[in-house]
Amino acid sequence: MVYRVFHRMLTVWLIGAIFSVAQAGTATPPVWLQAARDLAQLHYLPGQVGWTGLHTANPQIWWLWPSGTPSALQALTPNSPGSPLLFGALDFFAKVNGLPWSNQSSDWFDQSNRHHLYAAILAAYRHREDAPKPFVWVYVRKATPETLSIWRYNAATNSGKWVLHSLTNTGVPGANTPNGTWAVYARFPSTRMTGCFPHGECYNDPDVRFVNYFWDGRAVHYFPRLAYGFRQSNGCVELPFKAAQRAYGLIHIGTPVTVMP
Repeated sequence: MVYRVFHRMLTVWLIGAIFSVAQAGTATPPVWLQAARDLAQLHYLPGQVGWTGLHTANPQIWWLWPSGTPSALQALTPNSPGSPLLFGALDFFAKVNGLPWSNQSSDWFDQSNRHHLYAAILAAYRHREDAPKPFVWVYVRKATPETLSIWRYNAATNSGKWVLHSLTNTGVPGANTPNGTWAVYARFPSTRMTGCFPHGECYNDPDVRFVNYFWDGRAVHYFPRLAYGFRQSNGCVELPFKAAQRAYGLIHIGTPVTVMP
C-alpha cells in the first residue's frame, strides 16, 4: 500500500515537471525523460530513448529496443513518468549509489533528495559509470501450465535473450497474484513469511528461501511443492529450488516483474 501511494505521488510530481516545461514554451526535456535517456545510456535500461516535438501539442517519444526484445517487454516502453521500468531503474541506480530512494521510502518526497538523485545520474553519465549488473526482466504467465521466464540484456552486443524458464505457482482464487508490472523493492536469501489463505488456513514459515518482493507483500521465491504449474500460493510466485536459486542470482533491486494472464 505504501508503494502504491508513493507511486501516485511521484507520478504527480513528475507530470508537474512536464507541464511546467510546456508552459514555458521550450523544448527542454522533462526530468523523467532526461533520466530515462541517461539511465539507458548507462545500461540500467535496455535500448535507447529519443524524442521530437516536446514544445508542440503532439510530442513524440520513441524507444530503440535491442534485438531479441520480447513484444511483451516492448509494450512497457517508458513513455510516461509512471513507467514501472523507469521506477525500477531509478531504484537500482539509487541502491548502487547509496542514495535515499526506494519504492517504500518517503525520503523521496523531499525536493533536495530528488535533485540529489538526478544530479547523481548526470554525474554517473558524465563519468560513464555503467550499471554493475545487467538489466533483467521477469515474465510470469498464469495460463496453464503457469510459467516464469527471465530475459537478460547484454549491453556489449545490444541484444537480449531468455536465460531462465521454469514452471511456477501463483495465487489461489481469493488471493490472486495480480496482473501488472512492478519493480522488486526488497530481497532476502531467507526470511519468515506469515499469513492466512482465503479458506482460513494460516501459516508461519520461518525459512522461505530466495525471496524477491515486488508488490504489496507478493514475492518471487522458492517454496517446496509436489508439483508446479498451477495456482497454489497465497498471492506469491513460487518456484522450485534450483529455478528459485538461479532467479535470485539474476534478479536485483529494481528488476521489473510482469504478471500476465
